[in-house]
Amino acid sequence: MKNFYTEVDGITMTFNDIAQTEDGMEYIRIYFEKPVEGGFKFLESTLPLLDVVATEGFDGNEQKELLEYASRNAFIIWRIARDGGADVA
Repeated sequence: MKNFYTEVDGITMTFNDIAQTEDGMEYIRIYFEKPVEGGFKFLESTLPLLDVVATEGFDGNEQKELLEYASRNAFIIWRIARDGGADVA
């Protein structure tokens, strides 16, 4: 399930429920999207590693800023996901 987290400067951040890797490590897939002419800029990453899964349209500096934002808000996202999603926030 995709949960809304925030919108800042026209960039929407959402995240999925907690999932597990094959070796049992928990992670949350996070998404940043911004509408632009003809589509969207997007960045897909995961918590806790903050690795970039896919991206288009955001330059390197923007990606760095978005991942830093995700890092600063990770504890809140984990708490919301553990408590059952954004409906309980």
